[in-house]
Amino acid sequence: MSPLDQPDQDPPHPLERSIQDHTSLLNQPDRDGVGSLDQPDPHDMSLLDQPDQDRMGLLDQPDRDRMGLLERRYRSVLRLLPASYRAEREEEMVDAFMESSGEVSDELNPRPHWGEIASVLSLSWRVRLGGAGATPRLAAWGEAVRLVALLGLGYQAMGSVHQVLGWVHALTFGSDVALTGPPGSVERLVSITVAAAGLCSAIAFVAIMRGHVRTAKVTAVIGAAPTLIYTLVPMILAGPLTDRPLSEFMTLAFTAVPVIALLTGYHSDVTPRRRPWGATLAPAAAGLATLGGSLLIAALRPTEPDVLHLLWLDLGATILAWTAGALYVLTSRRSPSWALAMSVIGLLLLTMRLPLLDNLPEGASWATVCLQCVTLWALATSLAWTGVRTLPSPRPLPQP
Repeated sequence: MSPLDQPDQDPPHPLERSIQDHTSLLNQPDRDGVGSLDQPDPHDMSLLDQPDQDRMGLLDQPDRDRMGLLERRYRSVLRLLPASYRAEREEEMVDAFMESSGEVSDELNPRPHWGEIASVLSLSWRVRLGGAGATPRLAAWGEAVRLVALLGLGYQAMGSVHQVLGWVHALTFGSDVALTGPPGSVERLVSITVAAAGLCSAIAFVAIMRGHVRTAKVTAVIGAAPTLIYTLVPMILAGPLTDRPLSEFMTLAFTAVPVIALLTGYHSDVTPRRRPWGATLAPAAAGLATLGGSLLIAALRPTEPDVLHLLWLDLGATILAWTAGALYVLTSRRSPSWALAMSVIGLLLLTMRLPLLDNLPEGASWATVCLQCVTLWALATSLAWTGVRTLPSPRPLPQP
């Protein structure tokens, strides 16, 4: 039959033509040869081997256009957390926050509560200092902060023992009324208070070495209080800070940094170690040794002790001990935390020695202080470089 003999057919309805066009588009392959809207085979078990983000596609990624105002603000708060921790826990934390807040309309301009923000800040601080969920790199930084607290408090304990024993000697023999104050005077009461507060620094070191964190924190703050008060009050009341001597700022830093490291480094996620009594009592023995050395020099040279000898007592003896420890850390390849902590302590010792360069006349004493400063700077920078270089590599973030 010729086309002319075929019966006439009605032209397709426009709705039918539209359905046919859409059906043909659905059956056409895309550029990769796979149907653009083909549904996966539910019996295809290979999908289980794909990562979650590949199986779920865009469903796992928060759509900011559909995200409510409160959820966006919660996610902004969670950016305070380290990226590695946030990559693993962000969705879980957002769900918990949203569940606790309930349905809130954007018209009410909802915001996270201050308590929730404070909890995220506390969690961020703990994770960055080696708390639960921290990466090995962050754990190393947290251990370094705790070692700074131990080493700094050890020096403060040595100094407090030296100071308290010197005060008891002056009180017993009446050799330094300016230190102890006249009997029955306000100065005597102040000197007793300062001596008792100084003894708290030694108690704080013993407490943290034996694992008593709360006692260590309280006594460390009490022990540092007199130095901080004597340093801060004149700085606040005596005019511009630029007119204050450099030694006051150095003393403030040397006193405050170990206490701050103790308060921040020993958080609730850290289980303190109980260290042996030999290491615990070492600063007290060092304080006795330096006091004995000072009294011996004063007895041998009663008129005026040689400044050159005094430069190697107290802080000078600490510099010698730190130098030996720094060389041991550099040569023994200890953990990066030890290298970083020793570097911080070396820089703090350097800040205490630098002001002497302006106060001593040129000669043997000035050359001795200069040698100490150069040694502290060279070893501290070497320790910092070694510690940073040997830190564990950051954990790679999951690929979207």
